[in-house]
Amino acid sequence: MSWYKQFDLMWVPVLDFERAKSFYLEDLEFELVLEDRDSNWAEFQISPGAKIAIHGVKATNANPIGALVLDVDNLEKSELWLRGKGIKLSDKEEIPGLAKLASFTDPDGNVIQLSQSLAD
Repeated sequence: MSWYKQFDLMWVPVLDFERAKSFYLEDLEFELVLEDRDSNWAEFQISPGAKIAIHGVKATNANPIGALVLDVDNLEKSELWLRGKGIKLSDKEEIPGLAKLASFTDPDGNVIQLSQSLAD
């Protein structure tokens, strides 16, 4: 049994949200599946089970620069499994009614975010 459920999405920061949205939607012809203009966030289906998201930011030197997001059934159980490997989670938060989130980094500082849906 794996400690995570499946790949969810990869998100990237963009300086010009509308230009980036147009690129992914019109140029690459990815299907727009979610957009939240208040948070400058859009998700595109790129293949069955795989999405890319864009997030409008004010500067490209923002940290993180992107994150691999993995669905988990239970964030606390995944945290225990990772802790057993010497990996500590950070940036824990809960978006009421939507998700529990937490992050860790790989050896190069790339962010991996865990997401437990609360909508189930």
